[in-house]
Amino acid sequence: MNSKIILFTLSILGLMACSNQPVKEAVAEAKAEAIPNPDSARFTFTTEQDTTIENGESIMKYPNGNLKMLGKIKNGKRDGLWKSFYENGVPWSETTFAEGIRNGKTTTWYENGKKRYEGFYTNDVESGKWTYWKESGEEADTKDFDKK
Repeated sequence: MNSKIILFTLSILGLMACSNQPVKEAVAEAKAEAIPNPDSARFTFTTEQDTTIENGESIMKYPNGNLKMLGKIKNGKRDGLWKSFYENGVPWSETTFAEGIRNGKTTTWYENGKKRYEGFYTNDVESGKWTYWKESGEEADTKDFDKK
């Protein structure tokens, strides 16, 4: 049964590829057992069928079905705002990407929902003022990456 669905899907995709009509972006879901740091810019996305997502929205879930990570992929690279979550549904991080490179604001949280750190990336390098918090919510430190 599964092979019939895959064959049907491949046939439809083949017909769409032969058409001169623009193809809409794909939405793919992937279950991921062990994902590296969600802020990492170098990441490969695959579906259960082991096909790489080139363009569209990527939705990854924990084995229990809860949302783990979501964002857009453009030309095989992360693009725009990416969000990841702890298995209990609490936000873990939000990071902005441009063509697979961290560019813009990033925020991470502890599993209790309190902020862990917040700052900006410019071309995949920390920039500007970053703020760090203790798990209790108390501010722990700040660092200005623009000052040498």
